[in-house]
Amino acid sequence: MRITDVEGIMLRLPEVREIGDGCQSVMIIKVHTDEGVTGIGEAHTNPLVNKAVLDAPLCSISAQGLRGLLLGEDPRDIGRLWDRMDRHTQTYGRRGVAMHVISGIDIALWDILGKVAGLPVHRLLGGTRRTHHRAYASDLSQPSLEATVDLAKQHKANGYKAMKFGWGDLGGDPRKDVRRTAAIRAAVGDEVDIMIDMGFAVPLDDALYLGRAFAEHGVYFLEEPLAPDDLDGFARLTAVSPTPIATGEKEAGVHAYRMLMEHGGLRIIQPDIARVGGISESLRIAALAESRGVRMIPHCWSTDILVAATLHVISTLRDCPYLEYNATDNPLRTDLLVDPIRPVDGIVTVPEKPGLGIELNQDTIDRYRWNP
Repeated sequence: MRITDVEGIMLRLPEVREIGDGCQSVMIIKVHTDEGVTGIGEAHTNPLVNKAVLDAPLCSISAQGLRGLLLGEDPRDIGRLWDRMDRHTQTYGRRGVAMHVISGIDIALWDILGKVAGLPVHRLLGGTRRTHHRAYASDLSQPSLEATVDLAKQHKANGYKAMKFGWGDLGGDPRKDVRRTAAIRAAVGDEVDIMIDMGFAVPLDDALYLGRAFAEHGVYFLEEPLAPDDLDGFARLTAVSPTPIATGEKEAGVHAYRMLMEHGGLRIIQPDIARVGGISESLRIAALAESRGVRMIPHCWSTDILVAATLHVISTLRDCPYLEYNATDNPLRTDLLVDPIRPVDGIVTVPEKPGLGIELNQDTIDRYRWNP
């Protein structure tokens, strides 16, 4: 079996807004083979930049486009091909967009291996520890407090036992952020877990205040309160905050997470499987976290391709309490698969068909295909 093409398909909504929604434009990656088996993956970052990394011609031995590196290779050699892609993009990659595209390709290679073996990806990873996962509804903070509270009530009515609100106007006034959180807690009760995602960094003093104040309202974790590279700040915050601190969605590669855990004191990390290096690197990050007693709760805010890949990975983990589930009304999220992945009473089931266990909806692809 040989790879005959690596195809990047860009999709984009008719209107893209400057909000904290990274699923307004996406790039699907298809790895085609000479035996008619096609793998599906997703690279979670700017699609035009992804496309350049995928299709770029040879520049030097350590600055190559990924498509050319893979043509003629056996897609089942996932580890060797991962190393090949990493080695030949080291001049411009390592932790940036090149790793995002490697992620999408890696997911597609695992999809191929599962289809060839006739097994779901989680079987190839050692099998599930659980087949049903609690999902938390992940949503955007709304312009008004009333609108955010209404969303919280809606998510609870839909069966979610946990929910997260982020971005929007969070971060401007820490006291306002606390009042918003208190109102959400009052609306949903004590039996629902609440997470707060700042999106962008706030001053360390504000983060310290939020860590203390949120604890009074039982916040499950405070996400991304500081800049990704502020390891000293994270170390100070995690040492004293009674509210657990989580971060990591903007990182890539296992070494970045080692730094977050060893120097930043993080006890919850959030690698995005479509950014960090795919399923392969996610497993290495998970092993590193587990050896340190750190929880891995992946970032998962994109299409059902990423949801499927994330489910296969977290089903193998000893301790992953939640699947992040994008609860926004977005056709690239809701309509991309023939059989969309949907929570039932807040529970999501791991796909059992071979590979990722998904089939793309061609009508949705045709409708939102982007060719700038």
